[in-house]
Amino acid sequence: MKLVNKVRAFVALVLVLASIGTFGVFEAHAAVCVESGENCVVGERGPMGGVIFYDAGSQQWWGRYLEAEIRSTVSTGPWGGASSIYGSSNVQALQRRSMGIGMGRDNTALMRAAGSPLANDMFPAGSDWYLPSKDELDLLYNYRVLNLARPDTMWNSLPMWSSSESSAGFAWYQLFQDGTQFTDDQGIRPGVKSNKSYVTSPEHVGSEFKPLLMNVIKIRSFPTPGSPPPAALVTAVRENADCSTSATNCRIGDKGPAGGIVVYDAGSDKSWGRYLEVAPQSCEIEKVAFNPSNAKPSLYATQQDRVKAKAIGMGRTNTTLLASNFDGAARVADNSTCNNYGDWFLPSKDELNEAFRQLSHSRTGLQLTPIGGFDRGYYWTSSDYNGSTAWTQYFADGQQFDRVQTLSANKQPPARPFRVRPMRAFKTGQVSTGSIPPPEKQVTKMITITCGRTTVSGKPGIECNGITKGFTAGETFVAYVKFPGQTEYTPGSARPEADAKGSFYWSRKTGKKAYVYFRSSDDTVKSNFVIIPAP
Repeated sequence: MKLVNKVRAFVALVLVLASIGTFGVFEAHAAVCVESGENCVVGERGPMGGVIFYDAGSQQWWGRYLEAEIRSTVSTGPWGGASSIYGSSNVQALQRRSMGIGMGRDNTALMRAAGSPLANDMFPAGSDWYLPSKDELDLLYNYRVLNLARPDTMWNSLPMWSSSESSAGFAWYQLFQDGTQFTDDQGIRPGVKSNKSYVTSPEHVGSEFKPLLMNVIKIRSFPTPGSPPPAALVTAVRENADCSTSATNCRIGDKGPAGGIVVYDAGSDKSWGRYLEVAPQSCEIEKVAFNPSNAKPSLYATQQDRVKAKAIGMGRTNTTLLASNFDGAARVADNSTCNNYGDWFLPSKDELNEAFRQLSHSRTGLQLTPIGGFDRGYYWTSSDYNGSTAWTQYFADGQQFDRVQTLSANKQPPARPFRVRPMRAFKTGQVSTGSIPPPEKQVTKMITITCGRTTVSGKPGIECNGITKGFTAGETFVAYVKFPGQTEYTPGSARPEADAKGSFYWSRKTGKKAYVYFRSSDDTVKSNFVIIPAP
């Protein structure tokens, strides 16, 4: 019964994520999933007894489904040696390529051929299982969070190796406690200080774990066509191609209708579009804070919702919510009129990662020649990390970190400005001359709250201070509160009023953990969400 309830809760997510496949658990049925792909459903047993955690929606060059063993194990040896598994030719470009979905099998074979102790011990020649690529491992993390894992799986929160090499002797791994991906050489080992100084950085809460051995999860793809990866997963840049005027048969690297670069093709039209086009360098904005008001930017109350916000197709949704409630990066992207188009947004975590992965090497051959004029620094995404920080993309090497609203020299060296590179989505044949957004699109009213614990009439309580924009003195606001175990927010009876500066104050008695947000009295403007812990 609990499984059924989870299914229903994630129906909306399945629809949103249709462009990249599905992750949600479905209701079990009597049919048996077989190697040909018949009767296979995400969340059920695969042909080899594992759990199916991803469905691409149709047959790809690598297969369609991804199946993971139901137990993860501690690695038995180092990932690799001091040299690259690719030798010495086109190494950096091949490393970028190794991150993608479908690359795990090929990566593992290359690790084995290069003498990797981990690959040779745990993935011997002839095994159908392999070490997941960076992006495949992230799909598994998403599945785990969205479904709280199956009761019969043993995927703990320890760091997991991927098969994607980041540099000679270094590989990507993922923290299953928060989803962050880093690089390391031999693994984080007990009694040995990590080679990464940010392991204990206050700027990255998720990385504050005790030294541990890496874990390994085995996955496989099916049905497998048996063909090798395409020689090049992207095509040549075609400046002034037909795509820019017809939006038909667009290819990754093409000039898009708005003068940017196409970085993603979903294969068919989805609810959000089909293609993603990143803005040209001339429309990049420097030195932008995510949220200058210092209020927590969270619009997603649960970890599951925050995982959904990472996905391809979520950039527009995230941006609309953020721009309606906060000043900063999302509103800057939303207000962009680059090349006279008004439908730009701040890309989600996975959307911006596609821009990095596709544009970090040339479209002709595999020589590393970055395209798009991206800075080797940090770019904001619209994906919420934990209610206080947001995901960013580091374009020097592709790592994605959670960051607070601003970057300063004493917080995270090197002190590089945070940048915004807008993105837009369009469907097949969807071409217009572009139009500057109408005045009503601009946000004229905003409510921002900061909340904490207090004492009310000698008893435990909570309080909130509100800052507003576009409201006059005397206008009232309604507090909406939810406590643990409740599914709905309840409006409070007190109606705080805005003073001459548009500020207001509110409090109430309670010793419980509380979830709070505010609405304007006419129900047209909503504040950010705040979680207040119990005393």
